[in-house]
Amino acid sequence: MEYPLIVQLDIGQDDFIQVEILEQRLDMQLARKSYLKAFAAESAVLGAAAVFILFFQNVILPDRAWFCLFFWALFAFHFVYNYFFGCKREFSLAVNHLLTNRDGHTFFTPEKGMAYFFEDRCEYLTDEQRRFFDYDRIRHIKKTRHLFIFVMKRSREKNMRGFAYMVIPKRNLSDEQHKFLDSICDEIIRKYSLAPWTDSSIMD
Repeated sequence: MEYPLIVQLDIGQDDFIQVEILEQRLDMQLARKSYLKAFAAESAVLGAAAVFILFFQNVILPDRAWFCLFFWALFAFHFVYNYFFGCKREFSLAVNHLLTNRDGHTFFTPEKGMAYFFEDRCEYLTDEQRRFFDYDRIRHIKKTRHLFIFVMKRSREKNMRGFAYMVIPKRNLSDEQHKFLDSICDEIIRKYSLAPWTDSSIMD
C-alpha cells in the first residue's frame, strides 16, 4: 500500500449521535448480561436454601421450601421484565431523546481537522483533539452505512487520555479513499485479531 492516506474531516453532531446510539445499544447488551448473571446467582442461592431446608426436614418443616420457590418466581419475573422490556425501553428513550432534540440542543461539538493514516500508525488532528497512536491502540473497528468508527483502548498515556472514539464520516471520503481506508481497516482487524463491537439494526 501507499501511505499516508490523508482525509479531511468535517464531523457533525449527527455523526456523534450515531456513535452514541451504538454506545447505548452496547449498554443495553451489557445490562442484559448483568441481569442474567444476577438471576443465575439468585437462583443458585435459593436452590441451595431449598435443598438445605429439605435436608433438615426433621427440624424445619418441608413446606418452608415453598417460600424459596415463591421468591424465585419474583426474581424470575423481575429478570424477564428487565431483560426483555426494561432494557429495551431505556434504549428507546435514550435514542428518541437524541433524535427528537438534536436540532434544538447541542449534545456534541462539531469538529474539523485531518486524519493521516500511515502503515503502522495514525495522526488524528481536529480542533478538539490531537492524537498520535499506533494501530495496536485500537480495540474495535465498526463500519456503518455512514461512518468508520475506531474504538480506542483505555490508556493512561497523556496523548490517549479521554480518547474513546475516532470517527471518520464516509462523506468525507472519495470513492478511492473509501476503498483504501476499507483495506487499511481490514488489515488492522486481521493483524490484531479485533473482535466485533456492537450491532444495531438502526445503524448497520
